[in-house]
Amino acid sequence: MRYIKFLIVLIALIEVVSGQHRDFSRGEKEDLKFNNQVIYSYWINPVQFDENLIFNYHIRYDFLLFEKTPPDKPLADTFQAKIKVMIELSSLELLTPIRNIEEVTIKTTDFQQTISKNLYYSSNFSLKIPAKKYKVTFTILDEIRNKEFSFKPFDIDLKDTSNFELLFIRESDLGIISLPEMKNKFYNFLPFSSEKFLLILPEGDEFREIKIHNRFVNYKLSRKENTGLRFSIFSLDTLDLIEGIYQLKFADEKSKPKSFEVRWIDKPEYLNNFDKAISIMSYLFENENPLAKYHPDKDELRKKFYEMWKKFDPTPSTPFNELMAEFYRRADYSLLEFKSVSQPDGALTDRGKIYILYGPPTKIERSFSKDGRPIEVWTYNVNRQIKFTFFDENKNGNYILQK
Repeated sequence: MRYIKFLIVLIALIEVVSGQHRDFSRGEKEDLKFNNQVIYSYWINPVQFDENLIFNYHIRYDFLLFEKTPPDKPLADTFQAKIKVMIELSSLELLTPIRNIEEVTIKTTDFQQTISKNLYYSSNFSLKIPAKKYKVTFTILDEIRNKEFSFKPFDIDLKDTSNFELLFIRESDLGIISLPEMKNKFYNFLPFSSEKFLLILPEGDEFREIKIHNRFVNYKLSRKENTGLRFSIFSLDTLDLIEGIYQLKFADEKSKPKSFEVRWIDKPEYLNNFDKAISIMSYLFENENPLAKYHPDKDELRKKFYEMWKKFDPTPSTPFNELMAEFYRRADYSLLEFKSVSQPDGALTDRGKIYILYGPPTKIERSFSKDGRPIEVWTYNVNRQIKFTFFDENKNGNYILQK
């Protein structure tokens, strides 16, 4: 009889739990891969906090669907996105999964923010849970689209106190490493950025030195001494680490090597297609583009690409090239702003080329020729006045630069 009662209770409990999950999972579903629109990282057994798992996430605004509030409703002309964010941890040692759900409403009156590639909603789950081995599922429900997005489940081990993940923080944030603000400010990858970053490892003699390498680089680093913190801290600002995968080895050869990625979070979209990115580099050269006929493997091409841009780098001592980033941000703008029926890629038009090389004009004057062709005159007041005149020869939106 006791067994039957237990079974009934167990079935009821499972139904409740599964029912909650069905409520969260209504609508269309899509599997997500790690990308720059949704970023997550986790910290196992952080010594400075009471919790034994910190899981942070960042959701870019353009990933979400914003809905405009009707004019007859409160907060009229406000755009809103509504999401539920869930982390679920299941273990063979626990009867039911551990679930934490955050309901979020994001509001803005600026439409441009709803499609922004620079704005993120950031938060974290700070958990104090039994020290077990878990399979973790991270899920986002966009309530307006009624669509659920899930990442591939991954394993974490809180039972083994020697287990850890690589952590990267901004050098400027080191002073808050023991404060709650840090919970949203660490990464499991190294952001490719103009900012300086530190690698954070557990304290211990086995972490006194590390080696970072791939097929192109090989670095040996010693940790910072006398920091007064319970971590091994390594400065990375002198290393030429461009986008890619790297291996990290420890002084103690018994410790298993780990790999990490250098990832450009706010990377211009134009750089996601290397063929296109290389093609518009011709704007910088009077003669033939040196990379136009260069066809190595992908990693070798990336290395040559960054080496070529290093010639134009205003800060050559750091791997991040501000001029290159601005060049391709302008290409992103031109791609959409100057496209036409005859040329869908506005970065390849005459106006796109001038915008990429010179930036936004000081003044734009629009008029028509005697035969009704649209004309644009761009004026730049930089040191001296420069003017560019464009004609829409065929009245199809593709303006041609007049030599």
